[in-house]
Amino acid sequence: MRDFGLPGSLWLAAQQTGVFSLLESLWPQPRSGPSPVHYLLLAAIHRICQPGPKTEVADWYGRTVLRSLWNFPSERFTSQAFWDAFEQILPQESSGDDPLELAQLRLLALWKEKPGISRRLLAYDTTNFYTYIASTNTRNELAQRGHNKQGRHNLRQVGLSYVLDGESGLSLCHHVYPGNVADTEEFSTALSRIVRMLDHNQIARDTVTLVFDKGTAALDNTVELEESRVGWISALPWNQAPAELRERAVEQLPPCSSQQPGVRAAADKLLVHGKEYLCVVKYSASLSSKPLRRKPGS
Repeated sequence: MRDFGLPGSLWLAAQQTGVFSLLESLWPQPRSGPSPVHYLLLAAIHRICQPGPKTEVADWYGRTVLRSLWNFPSERFTSQAFWDAFEQILPQESSGDDPLELAQLRLLALWKEKPGISRRLLAYDTTNFYTYIASTNTRNELAQRGHNKQGRHNLRQVGLSYVLDGESGLSLCHHVYPGNVADTEEFSTALSRIVRMLDHNQIARDTVTLVFDKGTAALDNTVELEESRVGWISALPWNQAPAELRERAVEQLPPCSSQQPGVRAAADKLLVHGKEYLCVVKYSASLSSKPLRRKPGS
């Protein structure tokens, strides 16, 4: 038995969209055997089709249509082989170049004129992943202890910020950072990468709206957003919201349309972080009636 459908479709999509050939142009090809791009794509396809550790990839690959399409023996896709391949695409300290960032820039150039990329709405968010890297392992500087969103504060973690197309959900760029860096601090780094991505692909900054949650809201970030000239929409922590909105009674909020029963909202231009912005407060009767559930570690 061989798995044809989804693995074959994903491989076909990588070819037809130009992703495979573009990535192959970024890294040197071996004289024989899989290229770094084969390892990248196989890791992604395996994660979509049958998520699991790299130790299971070789066996799974051998039972898919990819084995007959690529003509590489399963033994070439061991866990160690993945690590060796990924080492080739890491930033080189001698040159200072980041091939992963270059790949993201070129992929956006490839996709920006295709249907499905709105270029008008970008969703930004951060998350983190805990690891089991020992405290005594000083070689790894990326995994550090910080506020873990799964409540595993006792473990070293790695942070990830990413930008998605707000309509298609397609990932446009990402950044991996040390686990002890707060979301508000990471935003400054991410914003510089975002505007660099826009400028490189000749996408006018004022045509893009960046949307993010309250975890990134801070005065310093507001100043940087103003200087960046991108549009943006941010949720605010309740204690940072203007008092005029926080003190307004629910009954004073106008009800929304009949399609949103129990929902009320109001908008006013008010002072936030020293400047006037359009502020919106929204109340949902259905949400307020539900008991609050605390997340682990909160």
